[in-house]
Amino acid sequence: MRIVRYIHEKKDEWDRFVEDSKNGTFLFLRDYMDYHSDRFTDHSLMYYNDKDKLVALLPANEKEGALYSHQGLTYGGFVLSAKSKTGEVGELFDCTIDHLRTQGFREWHYKQIPAVYHKLPAEEDEYWLWRHGAVMTDCNVMSAIDLKGIGSPIESSRRNNRNRLQKQGYGIVHHAPLEDFWPILTGNLQMRFGAKPVHTFDEMALLMSRFPNAIECVTATDAAGNVLAGTILYITDSVVKTQYTSASMEGKKAKVLDLMLLGLIEEYQQKGEHRWFEFGTSMAEDGIGLNESLISQKEGFGARTVACRIYRFTV
Repeated sequence: MRIVRYIHEKKDEWDRFVEDSKNGTFLFLRDYMDYHSDRFTDHSLMYYNDKDKLVALLPANEKEGALYSHQGLTYGGFVLSAKSKTGEVGELFDCTIDHLRTQGFREWHYKQIPAVYHKLPAEEDEYWLWRHGAVMTDCNVMSAIDLKGIGSPIESSRRNNRNRLQKQGYGIVHHAPLEDFWPILTGNLQMRFGAKPVHTFDEMALLMSRFPNAIECVTATDAAGNVLAGTILYITDSVVKTQYTSASMEGKKAKVLDLMLLGLIEEYQQKGEHRWFEFGTSMAEDGIGLNESLISQKEGFGARTVACRIYRFTV
């Protein structure tokens, strides 16, 4: 097994592998990964077998003597082909550890790709993490709905709110202008947490222009067309994810998120093109406890927990 550090000249080869992989998403394409390249020192790796065929990728960055599954991405880990086998993944771990030792790294922080994003079973890494004695340092709680399952236990109050608002002329707008939603999001984050979105407006607008079929702004409006809430959808092969969701004070009072989110869930259930509707994580500010109100809201729509784990190796 041969390891090559990613360089821009390999962009097309990298992207083709992601597109054909069994667990990669558009977040691993270089046009997404590199939008914030000024914030991270990229140390992504490409793995070639004895026949010089590319067999795996590792999106990663380096920081203070450690290699991280890319800190600018929600999830990471090895991106594998449909032909990847368990023994081969073991070789990837062995080769990576040797590479890190040679390069003088002290630690490797490995962030898994949650199972809902797998197009085929791709949990070979779970076995080898255990075999190598990797220590789990974080377990983030994601919430997802199985769109093709037996039916989500949605709270009746949410259906009642949706039905009431529909009768009053409230509606959902797909492919809405980002500027209609962004002030609601930034205002809420500043007021409640003194925080800003992970993305700036310009960054999100850039990503939407680069991935028009994968990133979409959706808003909820009243009968007069006033925007009261919105969300940013990240749409992959298997998952529709709400990246950001927020409502104005008036929208919260009217409970317009029940209209928007339930409408989107039912819409994607009817389309039948995706397996999961995912709401992201619900962690408290310390990264350990749960944000109880946030996870309660998600579970009210029928979502249940998917673990997003991060491990640490000492190399």
